[in-house]
Amino acid sequence: MSTSTISSHALRLFEYASAHSDWTMRGACDRLGAPADLIEQARDELLRVGLLTLSPDGRSPATATTPEAALLRLLTAEEEAATRLTDQIRRTREQIDAMRGVFLPLHTARAGSATGEIVSGQDMIARVLGDMADLATSEVLSINPGPVLPQEVLAQGLRRDVRLLERGVAVRSIHLRPMTRIIHSMAHLQELRDAGAKLRIASIVPFRFTLVDRVQALVPALHTNAADAMMVLRGEAVTALLVKVFEMCWASASPLEPAGAGHEEELSAQQLWVLRLMATGRKDEAIARELGLSVRTLRRVMADLMTRLGVESRFQAGFEAARRGLLG
Repeated sequence: MSTSTISSHALRLFEYASAHSDWTMRGACDRLGAPADLIEQARDELLRVGLLTLSPDGRSPATATTPEAALLRLLTAEEEAATRLTDQIRRTREQIDAMRGVFLPLHTARAGSATGEIVSGQDMIARVLGDMADLATSEVLSINPGPVLPQEVLAQGLRRDVRLLERGVAVRSIHLRPMTRIIHSMAHLQELRDAGAKLRIASIVPFRFTLVDRVQALVPALHTNAADAMMVLRGEAVTALLVKVFEMCWASASPLEPAGAGHEEELSAQQLWVLRLMATGRKDEAIARELGLSVRTLRRVMADLMTRLGVESRFQAGFEAARRGLLG
């Protein structure tokens, strides 16, 4: 409690009451040179923050307490309020879970037939994915083909998946191999795996979809003309088929390896020399001349080297080589 939260009149009254245990309102008015209504306001303010306490009989003047005691009472009151709020949140969540258990099957099954609604535009698709994630209770499965997404889009998905994992929802996803060859996308996969998701890498997958609790899914709306249109499907007739597709892709995909796993051992002496000469900033012709290679052969070696390092440019190759300690 800082004195800036207490008016100057209340602070003066507290000092007076602390020095005079038998103080009275009239005495305080005379001593402090303040009108009765101002002293009464100051007294009420001190009572409110706990720096004055009323006597049990209500007739004796309020007693000044130590600031430490007042702080302790305020802290106790805040802790009790926090406990009540936590209990209320828990009861509300239990009510939501109970309602979800009753209404979600009705919403998603709809007499066992597949139903769908079209969504288009990245913002709307992201919003629908967020809504589906909020409803998830046990498992989210996803297949992710297509080009590597921008860093900010991946970050948005990571936050959504981490919230799922923190709630105890299992997350399994399959990604294309190019995701492991670009620094920001590989970092995204590593963060997702470290958060508890199970990931696998595939060379080819059939199409993009996200399946929530095996009862609703977001799939491409291939029958529309919109390039980015997706469709929300509900009903076990369709979702059971998507589960089969996912499990087949999962079985044929490979687990995500740690960044650089096995690459250092795979680099030949020639590749290491190329890497170190690249880091000096020399041109291809100079490197080829020093190693006794043709420029064409050198560029083939460099392309293979960048593939092994999972990078796309000479700058990224130098950064990744330095990170792995390959330039020493």
